Amino acid sequence: MPDRLRHPDELKSLLGIPFTDEQIHAITAPAAPQVIVAGAGSGKTTVMAARVVWLVGTGRTAPDRVLGLTFTNKAAAELSERVRRAPSG
Repeated sequence: MPDRLRHPDELKSLLGIPFTDEQIHAITAPAAPQVIVAGAGSGKTTVMAARVVWLVGTGRTAPDRVLGLTFTNKAAAELSERVRRAPSG
């Protein structure tokens, strides 16, 4: 990952994902508990993984301070894998 992420465009470039404005809003929201509610196939897991990358990449938190909750084991495994696969710079 770059030294520090400073702008959402850096995150888009790093992950290679053209996030929507709504997704970027959720990803870059202030560091506080939040809930993402959206339908199947809408990118929830992708947004959750990007939020972890954003929070860690901007220095707002350490990776071991993040708790991501999903409704299925499959989604939890996917979230974990996406965060682990995030480019390291």
